[in-house]
Amino acid sequence: MTLYNEAVANDSVALWFLGQAGYYMKSGGQTILIDPYLSDSVGKSAPLFARAYPTPIDPAKIQADIFIVTHDHTDHLDPETIEAYAHKDTTVFVAPRFAAKKLESLNVPNRVVVDHGVTVTINDVQITGVFALATGADTLDTCGYLITFPNGKTVYHTSDTAYCDLLLAACPKNIDVLLTCINGKFGNLNLAEAVRLTQAVNPKYVIPNHYDVMALNAENPESFRYFCNDKKVSAEVVVLPVLEKFTF
Repeated sequence: MTLYNEAVANDSVALWFLGQAGYYMKSGGQTILIDPYLSDSVGKSAPLFARAYPTPIDPAKIQADIFIVTHDHTDHLDPETIEAYAHKDTTVFVAPRFAAKKLESLNVPNRVVVDHGVTVTINDVQITGVFALATGADTLDTCGYLITFPNGKTVYHTSDTAYCDLLLAACPKNIDVLLTCINGKFGNLNLAEAVRLTQAVNPKYVIPNHYDVMALNAENPESFRYFCNDKKVSAEVVVLPVLEKFTF
């Protein structure tokens, strides 16, 4: 499957779920990877967290103009995925400060540091670091990202984040798509907290993630849909099968 060559209208954005918190996006000729976990690195060191299904795509066969990493946990910044990725020399990598140092150690040459509150423009794509509450002392630089494509369409990826009032205050508002963790384990937002964040963001669409790859870190995304409906959330909940194209 060659996502890079998929045709997408200039006034739209296409998005594919890669499992865990990973996505591939394309719009206006620009392509973005964010947090692709395309190996079983975690399972090799901790068998209880082995993948529940095979990697959906070979990282050697995927290509992006921009590669975003939200923090240095292996299921988000995966050395095996990055080692296999064949376009390190031409892709611009975006990460918070400590994660960027990890990328340097993995021989990634083109790195742009984007922390909370920082905005950069790369290939006419605007990327803004959004506050996330780190889930561990080892990833204090964890950062969410708001992506604004040249056509004005917006996507906000929460990263791993714990819940707090500041998260609701600092999140972008009235955007097109929210990509939120829902698993409620190891510090991440649980279902009710993800619903509260969705209410605060008020997106047109909300797509849950971080529920499918590891059995011990799982959640039912249909439960998220149920609670959004119960709380009369205005956003349309989209539960994406892996590698199914979603266009908005």
